[in-house]
Amino acid sequence: MAGLTPAEAQATLNARFPTSGAADWIAWSAGGATEFAGLARTAVGATGWAGATLADPSVKANGVELLTAAATADGTVTHFAVFSASSGGTQRTDWTALAAPRAVVVGDQLRAAVGALAVTLT
Repeated sequence: MAGLTPAEAQATLNARFPTSGAADWIAWSAGGATEFAGLARTAVGATGWAGATLADPSVKANGVELLTAAATADGTVTHFAVFSASSGGTQRTDWTALAAPRAVVVGDQLRAAVGALAVTLT
């Protein structure tokens, strides 16, 4: 089965993850299977997504730096996923590996640089 054209993939990502009015949350994982309880989900914010690229695959990434709340437990964060709510809600993406694992101790905050958290569609 053929995939979407780059233009259609771009339009789909922009519709599902809008650059204004978004209400998505980033969840963190220490292994890519379940959510790490030591970090609360991080709001992407209403204008936190950049526009999707016109490419194959099309890429949609955070357009602003994101900062987590302080960690409440020690661990190593390896993955992220997008959810529809600050707790519960619907998981909107698969767990995606970070560029590099990040160790956290109680009180640490993670920063996700612009473009660090990307969703792709081909």
